[in-house]
Amino acid sequence: MSSIYPAASFPPEILGEIFLASIPAVGNSDDLPAYFPYTISHVCRHWRTSALAFPKLWSFLDVEQTQENQEGDCAEFFLMEAYLERSGNHPLTFRLAYAYETMHYQTYLECLERHTGRWQNVFLENPDYYALEHFAQGEPSDYPLLRSFVCTRCDFSSDAVEDGTLFNPIPWAQLERYHEYESSWSDPMRQWEILTQLTNVVDLRVEFSGEYDIGAEGKESPFKMPRLRFASLAIDKDAEGVDMKQLLKRFDFPCIQGLNLKLVDGDGLSPVPHQLKRLKILRLCGSSSAISNPDLLALLTEIETLTDLAVELRCVDSAYLFELLGGAPESAVLAPQLRALRTTDFKPVAGAALDALLRMLRQRFAPVEYTRLERFEFFLGAEPYILDVSREEWDAKDKPSTMFNDLESLRVHEGWDIRVHKDWLQHDFWKEEMDEEFL
Repeated sequence: MSSIYPAASFPPEILGEIFLASIPAVGNSDDLPAYFPYTISHVCRHWRTSALAFPKLWSFLDVEQTQENQEGDCAEFFLMEAYLERSGNHPLTFRLAYAYETMHYQTYLECLERHTGRWQNVFLENPDYYALEHFAQGEPSDYPLLRSFVCTRCDFSSDAVEDGTLFNPIPWAQLERYHEYESSWSDPMRQWEILTQLTNVVDLRVEFSGEYDIGAEGKESPFKMPRLRFASLAIDKDAEGVDMKQLLKRFDFPCIQGLNLKLVDGDGLSPVPHQLKRLKILRLCGSSSAISNPDLLALLTEIETLTDLAVELRCVDSAYLFELLGGAPESAVLAPQLRALRTTDFKPVAGAALDALLRMLRQRFAPVEYTRLERFEFFLGAEPYILDVSREEWDAKDKPSTMFNDLESLRVHEGWDIRVHKDWLQHDFWKEEMDEEFL
């Protein structure tokens, strides 16, 4: 058997690591692992013994509570219990999602709360305040391993939020990762109060519901986040009294390397705050009509350390951006350390903007005096409504096939890493994780 199937005789610890690498990602933007595909443990006795002896395999849970399984007498609940038992004392990573019709049932949460001492990475999706209040019944000492807390599509509008009882037990200061977005807050000050406690956070994503009241004197010190490396910041479309430039002034993050901004009309970013001038990663997302040509020039001129740039181009002067990055003969090249560039669709997709893009790629992929571009990705919708034109205009004027052919020609003949995503519909850079590939 082992001579025919060498993997059958691998040592258990090696098989365990191979099995661990086979765990798929959970279906959310944060790429949390899902359940270990336990059918692998049914291949043979050796594989099953190896899997059961490797507790980490069973420490990733992806649970969705629905109307059908909310009472717990079902296969999904028994499966979760089996994983909790097999994971032994290993730290837990779990995603708990709620269907809209099951908010006030806490069946799965009650089971998970018996293991709070092992919680390490927690992802809550769509819980209402009943679940959140239940979640906050413990003491800070009940969560000794908690390092990552992600909460999306949540309702923070209950009395428990406003009177300060919700979330008080959570040991905020020990969190290294805090993501909270697509949520509603009746009291934005509670949201800001939580942020003041995130003193050790390394990775932050927040969509702000309102302004922080710094008092009549206006002398409140910025929030200090000395370890923060990656931040994704957005402002709710209904929020009043705050814009992105003001928001950035609220923080002191001297170690920031990656910044992901979802902008709305009216946001301006120049002059560039001093603490952003050492950025390596920059994402400009959302309604980027806020990014004027002077803003683009200021960002690319003053942030000389950029290695990874992504820009949504629907409302940006794309030709101007590509000209800046390509460098005019009489001017210095901007963003001289750039290694990766990603853009979305722009209109029209032919003419001056396309010419500027192709010139820029030839310039950046084969430089002499500055860092070579290593990757270019372009996201373009395949349907004409994406560009707000008719099918006839799409076919006759924009000629997307010309762009695809030109980029494909550069990729094939020059060997450059150029990736075109033709069927992109609504790619959201803001929800992406920032990796360190091009730091």
